[in-house]
Amino acid sequence: MAYVLDLDAERREITYPDGIDVRLNGHVFRFPAELPADALDPLLADDLDLVGLLADLAKAEGGSAAGDMIELLFRRPSLPKKFLAAVKETYRILLGEEPYERFLSVKPSMADYVRLTKALVKVYGVELGKSFGLGGSSATSGETSSPTSPDTTTSTPDSSGADPDSPASSGSAG
Repeated sequence: MAYVLDLDAERREITYPDGIDVRLNGHVFRFPAELPADALDPLLADDLDLVGLLADLAKAEGGSAAGDMIELLFRRPSLPKKFLAAVKETYRILLGEEPYERFLSVKPSMADYVRLTKALVKVYGVELGKSFGLGGSSATSGETSSPTSPDTTTSTPDSSGADPDSPASSGSAG
């Protein structure tokens, strides 16, 4: 007998058989229940180099995350425009041509794009940084790191089974 991996068993279509409805400016747009693999292609395009930006941000030392991001964006002045185009192309892939044109006709704001993208990332369970191992632990700036707590505590008795210094309980003879 052959072993079968049933990839259909846990598909999101079971939970959302008709897709994911998104309401925007009085219109409803239906996104697929599962994120098609090719939907990420615009965001992973070599000319966008979003993965390179995320890697540079993960390697940045010191400063604030916002400050590091701004500095990295100044090194890539065409990135914001390319990124927005990639997001729009991703929505075109997800919605299909006609629904996407209808989506554009309601004139989504930048805030709409941000809210929708964040919500879809949560529903689809995809985060680019984590997908490429960029969301892990951060590197330390020194040669060695110190432990987060001492290796000994004063709350543990020196010998196993030692009687604690506490008043006798009501159930003990004393």
